[in-house]
Amino acid sequence: MGLFGKKDEKIDHEKELARLKAFASLTPEELAKKMEEAQKAAQEAFNKLTPEEQERAKAEAERMMRESEQERNALLQEAQKFGLKVPKFCPYCGTENKGGNFCPSCGAPYKTN
Repeated sequence: MGLFGKKDEKIDHEKELARLKAFASLTPEELAKKMEEAQKAAQEAFNKLTPEEQERAKAEAERMMRESEQERNALLQEAQKFGLKVPKFCPYCGTENKGGNFCPSCGAPYKTN
């Protein structure tokens, strides 16, 4: 069992697709509210862990962030080979793009041209 549940769990693709479509239809403000709620729930769950579990969770989160950044950078490099340009700043709120597909501040999707 992994940090966030079973790794061998089967995914109901139809439910997952419906969930993703629901998120895609949210406004940036609604997305920000959802993110805030998720962060609060995660912090409450984290606070219930023992100090040892908290350290393991922090180490796992750091590892996942490093891997995610490496994957994101590889995708950006691949996109640049095909001439796709990713904006350096969010066109909605002006936050600097550090390599994602969505603004980390307002949640708006970055459009590529």
